[in-house]
Amino acid sequence: MQTLIVYFVGCFIGFIVHRLFQTENIWMSIAQFSIFITFMYTFLGRFIPSIRKSLIQMVPDGIPNPKLVVYVTGWLEFIIAISVFIPKLNYIFSVVGIILCFILFPGNIKAHARNISFGSKAPTNIYLRACIQILFIVSFIIIFKHA
Repeated sequence: MQTLIVYFVGCFIGFIVHRLFQTENIWMSIAQFSIFITFMYTFLGRFIPSIRKSLIQMVPDGIPNPKLVVYVTGWLEFIIAISVFIPKLNYIFSVVGIILCFILFPGNIKAHARNISFGSKAPTNIYLRACIQILFIVSFIIIFKHA
């Protein structure tokens, strides 16, 4: 649920930036800031030991070195967050972001199925998590189309 709130805070910031600076496209500003804020939030969560432990537990069985997977996907989220503001990169990293959403979703399914909590927070309902992933994908499509 916190991720959804952070996403909408990013949308609001994108709207405010558009109004203040009269950016070219309101949807692009909203998409960029929602992805930037949310992906920085999820990236920084990896530095909180209890969150990192939960993320490691979420890695689907059979994938070697779950700790490395968590670190690599975290740094990829960081790169994606920054790239949404770089015109020469936002096109390609919006595609990478969409792919990452699909790659990480099985971890959310595992968290739901095994009731893996995020630190002291209960796992997000799988249907809400699916909606959040769809919002991410829509934002990446907007960035891709307007890149």
